[in-house]
Amino acid sequence: MKPLKIRPFQPTNDDYNALIQMNRFRNPDEQLTVAILRQDDAAFFDEFTAVRVLGELGGQVVARGTHYHKPGAKQVQFALYVLPDWQETAVPTQMHRYLLAEIARLQPTKIVSEPPENETFRTKLLEADDFKLMMRFPRSALDVRQVRLADYEAMMASVREQGIRFVTLTDVMQADPEWQHNIWQLFTQIEQDIPTPHPEPPTPFEAYANYYQGEDFRPDSWAIAVDKQAEYVGMCVVNVMSRRPSALFAGITGVICSHRRRKIATALKLQSIQYAQENGFHTIRTDNEENNPMFQLNLELGFKPLPAWTFYEKEL
Repeated sequence: MKPLKIRPFQPTNDDYNALIQMNRFRNPDEQLTVAILRQDDAAFFDEFTAVRVLGELGGQVVARGTHYHKPGAKQVQFALYVLPDWQETAVPTQMHRYLLAEIARLQPTKIVSEPPENETFRTKLLEADDFKLMMRFPRSALDVRQVRLADYEAMMASVREQGIRFVTLTDVMQADPEWQHNIWQLFTQIEQDIPTPHPEPPTPFEAYANYYQGEDFRPDSWAIAVDKQAEYVGMCVVNVMSRRPSALFAGITGVICSHRRRKIATALKLQSIQYAQENGFHTIRTDNEENNPMFQLNLELGFKPLPAWTFYEKEL
């Protein structure tokens, strides 16, 4: 086999279409367009210092690779993908070695990669290079058309009898002048208990407030749990997915410590399922760290497991 020709990605329609063609093998249900990718890149390259390359054989793009880091950071992340017909050839190794050689010039203290576990051509390379598996984040998806909300009416009534009511973020925005700050405070209480490879400080308000400005922001899709003293005690956030128009993505779902083990999280999930059903969505997708109780809750509600994201790192 001829050596892989690795060249810089060019932001042309041809190179973006090559990415779209590759993604059809990896995520056949995603509906990508050049416009969507350009929009994604605008946000990505605004946040990260990044380099993207393509690998060619005989003029055909068969692989892509990226390495990126936040400006000034000494942790570098990289990713690559190879078309199925070349995954068992030397192509993955050539792209892997190329990216690591380029990253070495940056003199990082840590290198990170997050392949899905079913891409064994990647995980084998990482493990052979002494990268350590730090965490697994199982993905899952629910066909909301198969959920009978009537089966949960008694449980929902029990939660409401505890003085808990459920509103949307739209309701909160109309009733609470300080909603942005108060919802951020709820989020920071919940996020501290979400398992991550490395604990992070609470998200600053200014960073979280950007979330309210995104194109996928739909306040009517946010379910908020409020106790009888009008305190915010839980939230379930689902967002539209431009790449999967019939699907929603469930981001954070959680309840503050004082109100856990009272079925409030389950009730919040059901509120989101009801929203999906009433608004014509077919699927809710999400991912969770494998030891997070929320993963088990999702399975109990009918979510079906998908190949997990994995988190590998190597200290230098």
